[in-house]
Amino acid sequence: MKVLWFTLTPCGAGKKLTPENFIAGWLASLEQQIKLDKGIDLHVCFYYNGEIESFVHESVTYHPIKRGRGKLKVNKFIDRLSLFNSQRDKPYIAKLTDVVEKVKPDVIHVHGCEENFGLVQDFTNIPLVISIQSLLNPYVEKFFSGIPLSIASKHEKLKSKLLFDSAKNQFYLFSMWANREKKILKPAKFIIGRTNWDKRITRILAPNSRYYIGNEIMRDAFYEKKWSKTIFDEKISLVSTISGGLYKGLESVLKVASILSEYKFNFEWLIIGQLEHDDYPCMIKNWLDKDFIKTNVKLLGKKSEIEVADILCQSDIYCQVSHIENSPNSVCEAMLLGLPIVATFAGGTDSIIQNSVEGILVQDGDSLSMAGAVIEMAKNFDKSKSYGDHARKTALIRHNREKVAHEIIDVYKNILIVNESNHGEIEDIDHYAVL
Repeated sequence: MKVLWFTLTPCGAGKKLTPENFIAGWLASLEQQIKLDKGIDLHVCFYYNGEIESFVHESVTYHPIKRGRGKLKVNKFIDRLSLFNSQRDKPYIAKLTDVVEKVKPDVIHVHGCEENFGLVQDFTNIPLVISIQSLLNPYVEKFFSGIPLSIASKHEKLKSKLLFDSAKNQFYLFSMWANREKKILKPAKFIIGRTNWDKRITRILAPNSRYYIGNEIMRDAFYEKKWSKTIFDEKISLVSTISGGLYKGLESVLKVASILSEYKFNFEWLIIGQLEHDDYPCMIKNWLDKDFIKTNVKLLGKKSEIEVADILCQSDIYCQVSHIENSPNSVCEAMLLGLPIVATFAGGTDSIIQNSVEGILVQDGDSLSMAGAVIEMAKNFDKSKSYGDHARKTALIRHNREKVAHEIIDVYKNILIVNESNHGEIEDIDHYAVL
């Protein structure tokens, strides 16, 4: 079976194209497992800031499509401006269609509907399945739920405004992409999701689609390591992984940390993915008039896969603070390690972690409740460890490499059967339970 992926990243090709910066994300992990099946001829198409012909690397054929004017700052600025062009997708759809005609796959798998890849379904009869990563339409609704637009505009750096990267600009782009997402999902016939949240939303946005459940493979280090504390440290070590974005909840960290500090709780809070001089930490610090260091929050910046796993294993409690997520990989990775978790009940999180069994879920934006949940966990090691043990057991099943690969390959096979039978009505179907 020949399968063509459209992906947001180069997957395993990153090892060849940018070995010095290669980070094996979950897609590269899935690719590594899928290509072990000798019945699958895998092709991967992605956008790349350079002119490169199709090539084969480690048994996978890659098809880079040039997008971008180069790495000079002026070129990056022009590329940024081009994002606001409503006609930007048109020339690329032709290039994507050319790849489809060149590869002639049996199945097309579009990973995510944040990009324009899904628009290719209007120009081919080849069965196409869309994996749901995030969903932009509900993200638009939650975009300013943590930091209001007026606050973001007041406290963001002048540089952001000059480079058309202000909060207002970001929201405009998100809204554009959300409208495109509707166009992609409305005619979709096949969807792969993994949470009750994404299933409910796609029943509305992709009403005539067949729904399959396919989970994700995490990064290697999180299978190999395990949280093995027998007692909490005297100073409780909290940890979170937070990328850039107004809706990622970094301001909640400062709010919760302030409450814990006032409570005289002995803790430190490590934040992976941000540095104190980055845009969002500066914005939040100025807005709340609070200092990260003085509230026992330490921003560590970006870390490698192994470094992240080691930091988590040395910590006591993982805290997920995002205002909207589908299935946050950071939570899944913490679950694989067996780390006690407090997380916001946002998006699909309740399909990922079972409240009061595998961790504690708190209402999004409720800083007092999250602070209370942290203290509750810190005061009862045995119960917290039980949460972590149950979470690890669930995650090891849900993210089992062979199982996930078989799920996806079985989806491809079923799609071919459904497509060949040409049923007039596509019934909703779940092949696997959400674990």
